[in-house]
Amino acid sequence: MALQHPVPDNHLKHIGDITVSFAMLEMMLQTLAQSLLGAGQRLGQIVVAELSFKALRALTVSLYLERNGEDAYFKAFRELIKRAADIEQERNQITHSLWAAGNDSASVTRVKTTARESRGIHFHFENVTSSQLADFATRIKILADDIQQFWISLIEAGKASNG
Repeated sequence: MALQHPVPDNHLKHIGDITVSFAMLEMMLQTLAQSLLGAGQRLGQIVVAELSFKALRALTVSLYLERNGEDAYFKAFRELIKRAADIEQERNQITHSLWAAGNDSASVTRVKTTARESRGIHFHFENVTSSQLADFATRIKILADDIQQFWISLIEAGKASNG
């Protein structure tokens, strides 16, 4: 018999949605980076394929600045990149935590253990509801759409290539 975890199906559904939605967000950021690179889709895919999300963000900012400088679109672009960094941090908390039974049937407990030089071992416990996970998945999809809309506006303005 396999070990069983205490996470209800409804929570699992939203954790899966977070995983799939984050991959979609990553793909949109890759597409933007490829477009800013302007070297064609296949070469762009080669450049971004093995990058961590953090490295992908850094590459995209560097390419944007090289191609467009701090133009009229830059402030909106930086806000998108900041939101992407925040989303990644929150996604990592969900993905790299242990999940335990919650205080009631509507929640589960996220357990994160860290051991840092500054304070030694630390345990963080957080009750998480299914609706909180659903809301987070929605925020990821909204950001992916916002990046896509920004990319389209760059293409229309001649500040990025289309393919």
